[in-house]
Amino acid sequence: MANSRSGESLIQRLVRVLHAFDTDHPELTASELAVRTGLSSSTAHRLAGDMAEEGLLRRTPDGRFRIGLVLWELGQRSSTYQEFGQAALPFMEAVHVTQRQNTSLAIMDHDDGTIIYLERLISKDVPTDLTKVAGRLPVLSTAPGLAILAHSPRQLQERYLTSTWDQATRNSGITEVGLRRRLAQARADGYAHLRGVTVAGSSGTAAPVFGPGGRVLGAISIVAEVDQINLQIQAPVLLAAARGLSRQMGSRGKSGGWEPS
Repeated sequence: MANSRSGESLIQRLVRVLHAFDTDHPELTASELAVRTGLSSSTAHRLAGDMAEEGLLRRTPDGRFRIGLVLWELGQRSSTYQEFGQAALPFMEAVHVTQRQNTSLAIMDHDDGTIIYLERLISKDVPTDLTKVAGRLPVLSTAPGLAILAHSPRQLQERYLTSTWDQATRNSGITEVGLRRRLAQARADGYAHLRGVTVAGSSGTAAPVFGPGGRVLGAISIVAEVDQINLQIQAPVLLAAARGLSRQMGSRGKSGGWEPS
């Protein structure tokens, strides 16, 4: 596949175009695409036009571009993440109805150190938090991230603990020793709890979900204001939902990913 003068392949340039779109920029002109991707104006215009012809982008009546339905269709046809999210919804709804808090399902992306939210149920009585479907947040500064990481293989934990931390985690003042204790506590309790790291005044609680062989798949979580947290009530509800989903996903026991020293 032909490379550009910069050495980038065509695929890499196409991915840059797709990544230019987000919730704040759902529609872009070709010129705006050039600015956001760093591509030349002629290249951005050509790629956007070609991608629109193939359905990867959709051209609006006023000549702007947005993500096309073809990408959504491909994702729906073969995505195991979609299946995971659909399986989780009844368990999430049970948590949401009884706790009346924002309830989410997240998985971890090991490539960039973030968690991705697959599903989210919003409570009208709870202030909006930072989570959104298809949104990303750093692993170490979120309860779902810690719940998943606590049951991940030892080498993966070490990679996160010894790498450069995200800004929110650094600002929290926690040390590497403190994070290790936090992960150990999450394993002991069966859930992770985090206060005011990503958003001041908010609190997150998450329970891991396991699949075949005890491999951790993701986590169900709730986010609430600190003064609305009652772990004696909320933790058992989360744990019951996570265990029910784990059984449905093929788990026959606890995590097999974490290896104690």
